[in-house]
Amino acid sequence: MPALADTVEMINRRPGRGGESLDGELLDEVGRAIADPSPRKLLVVHLMGAHPHYGLRRPPGDNPFAGRDDAVERQLRDAGRSAWTREARNDYDAALRYHDSVLSDLLKSLQGGAATGGRAAWMYLSDHGQEVGHELDRAGHSAVTAAGYRIPALIWRSEPIDAAIATRPFRADWAAWTVAELLGLRWSGADDSRNVLAGAYRWQAPRLGAQVASFER
Repeated sequence: MPALADTVEMINRRPGRGGESLDGELLDEVGRAIADPSPRKLLVVHLMGAHPHYGLRRPPGDNPFAGRDDAVERQLRDAGRSAWTREARNDYDAALRYHDSVLSDLLKSLQGGAATGGRAAWMYLSDHGQEVGHELDRAGHSAVTAAGYRIPALIWRSEPIDAAIATRPFRADWAAWTVAELLGLRWSGADDSRNVLAGAYRWQAPRLGAQVASFER
């Protein structure tokens, strides 16, 4: 993707996942891109999100869950999860809390910068989930539990969206069809049965390496 872009800005220059750059450092760059007067543009923002190491994915000291005997801690303890897994879950939840604040700021930046009367759209999805004590006593990537496949998907656009879409199951490997819809692209081979925004959308459960009880929200 960077090779196809007109402009590339990178804040994390350390290979792998050991970089300590925070996703929030991208906000100014995205704001400048939104303010650019080009009539049409596609912004692709690649975030570290809540990738391990979880403790590096939020500002130092910003973990309101550490040391708390809350419902999540008790649930994990009752399920026999180790102290290490429970600590990783707290770090993961803190990383997601920070990550959600970055997503909120990104969306607000687009909404505030969209030209009056113009079209704007925003989509977020994760590439995979994380197992953090949900089904196993471990934390990290997982190809054998539902948590490793279950991801969030968020969509906003300046035109109204049918509220019923919020309950539709979604597949990341079909995301391109929805992105094309958000970009206003139409062609003879378009398959609206895979476009979650279309009335013709038809869900098909994927073949996964784990048993998933339900694909409903």
